[in-house]
Amino acid sequence: MKKTLLYITLLFSLFVLGACGSDSATSEEKKEIVIGATAGPYSDQLKDGIIPILEKDGYEVKIVEFNDYIQPNISLNEGEIDANLYQNSIYLKQFNKDHNMDLVASYAVPTAPIALYSEKHKSLDDIKEGSTITMPNDPTNLARSLNMLVSFGLIEVDEDADPTIVSEKDIVKNKLNLKIKPIDPAQTPRSLGDTDFAFINGNYALASGLKLDEAVEIEKTPEGYLIYVTVRKEDEDKPFAKALEKAYKSDEFLEYTNKNAKGYVKPPYQVEKEGNK
Repeated sequence: MKKTLLYITLLFSLFVLGACGSDSATSEEKKEIVIGATAGPYSDQLKDGIIPILEKDGYEVKIVEFNDYIQPNISLNEGEIDANLYQNSIYLKQFNKDHNMDLVASYAVPTAPIALYSEKHKSLDDIKEGSTITMPNDPTNLARSLNMLVSFGLIEVDEDADPTIVSEKDIVKNKLNLKIKPIDPAQTPRSLGDTDFAFINGNYALASGLKLDEAVEIEKTPEGYLIYVTVRKEDEDKPFAKALEKAYKSDEFLEYTNKNAKGYVKPPYQVEKEGNK
């Protein structure tokens, strides 16, 4: 009988210890999130629109700012940050392929579109013979810029070329002999003083003080080119990732978007939320 009581007592003790261990694991749930972003609108979006929401849920958020399109994914893949916010899903797909990574574009966010700017001209009609046009040299945004020139009727590209990665080498007709100069994306705003026109990504345009309503022409941005929150595949369903997603999809953040991101392209969940009101 004593042995039986001792055995039951031992089992009960193990159960209590196991339960305590479970509570301890829960209490140690990750409550800090480190997010990488390029300086400008997406970093500001996090600081002013998302962090206040996450802080209400007990999260502490740190933003690490980057000035290129390579290091944020490397840092994420190596575990130095928990998520990043700077790229579209088409760019990420190619980056994963080129660098043997498996990062996941979880959901889009309000996105400042790529646009054509100029300090010298006001209209597409001002594009003349031999005009110089700078544009981002990363494959995805170079293709977006060239596709806009195609839509303007200024160039033609090889019909067999993949439109998502088309480059200046695929141009088969350039009727105005435009001088097309791909350069580092971060340098495109600075090129305005030395060029006729420049295609500038939304984040770099706004970070440099340009306004969307000052653009000569704005891209009609498809969903694949919206900016996405990106995480490691193994973290996609973790509580911190779900908390971040909940903040972006909240009514509070939609209100922030409507007030502070006029001219941005809204992600599908915000469009749907507004449609249901």
